[in-house]
Amino acid sequence: MTPIRRTTVLLIASLLVTGCGGGGESGDDRGQAQQASRSQLPASVTARANANCRVFLRGAKRIGRDAFESVPPTTILELATERLVKPSIPLLEQVSDRQQSLEPRANDPTFDLYANLFDPIVAIARERLKAGQAADPIRSKNLEKLLTNLGLEQRQAAREAGLRDCDIDFQHALLSSLNH
Repeated sequence: MTPIRRTTVLLIASLLVTGCGGGGESGDDRGQAQQASRSQLPASVTARANANCRVFLRGAKRIGRDAFESVPPTTILELATERLVKPSIPLLEQVSDRQQSLEPRANDPTFDLYANLFDPIVAIARERLKAGQAADPIRSKNLEKLLTNLGLEQRQAAREAGLRDCDIDFQHALLSSLNH
């Protein structure tokens, strides 16, 4: 990776990632708590939802890899907005539709919470796109914080619903793909 690309990745990381992880529980404590609260979804719903999440992860990685494929952006905000946020919205909408279509078969409030968290995530991603296109870095950063927090809540709901492949950090997947 070139020094300019490495610096760009680090700057994007500081823009997009405002926090990861959870509370102070150890991995063992979280695992035991999750087992106790885990939903019992029909196997067909779990399989389809996890498959949708694998598609989601591949799409996120593709967006990250493609971010540097064309003419270099003029600013970090432009790169984050036009090459990461903008192409992410259709992917988020597609996965949202797929996961929400499983809700009737899931018949589970934890799954419903997980699937319905896509709605505010998509709405905030659209607002983030507008803020970036308006060259408003402060609003962009604040919206990214909201997206990070909603992402953490959605990952927790996925864990509680027993959706192992849906416990993914979308922003991390995008950023890690920038390195390749």
